[in-house]
Amino acid sequence: MQTSLTEYLDELVKRYQLHYDVETNKFIAGQQVDIYAISIIEHYRNVLTKKIQIDRYQEREIILVKGFENFIEEREINDFSQFLINVTQELVTPSFEVMSHTVNGIMVSKEGFAPEVITTAQKFKYGKTFFLGIKGWCDIRLLLIDVKNSCVFCNAKGREVAPIYTFKKEMEVIKNNQ
Repeated sequence: MQTSLTEYLDELVKRYQLHYDVETNKFIAGQQVDIYAISIIEHYRNVLTKKIQIDRYQEREIILVKGFENFIEEREINDFSQFLINVTQELVTPSFEVMSHTVNGIMVSKEGFAPEVITTAQKFKYGKTFFLGIKGWCDIRLLLIDVKNSCVFCNAKGREVAPIYTFKKEMEVIKNNQ
């Protein structure tokens, strides 16, 4: 049984709701994304009691998922990559309190990706430090999910989370729910 695009996106929403604040069909940086999820994790060190904190910082992770019904050509990946860079400029605010921002840009295609799109995604790299890293940094993970062929492609940073999106586990979850 082949997973449809809406089934896959619905499954992602269910999965994200466990650890993220999730919104669907949200406009960001002038474009609509199917899923917007954000997680803010706060770390701190304390002495004696939790009220006496030595230092604290946050890690923020933003997930932007955009679904496509059609076959993806190179123009779409270039537009999506530029959109992710624009999002970092809009949503990421350097601060002494926020250590890292990670933006996960995920393209989900029902019909697959052209070979040059996969190559472009694998070579994509974006990282930015703010005030020599004192005000944190920002990285972009780019993932391509091919629903038709049950494949996941990603850039180097995306390898950190790629196993979460693999289809063997996803197909087992969908079959168990039916």
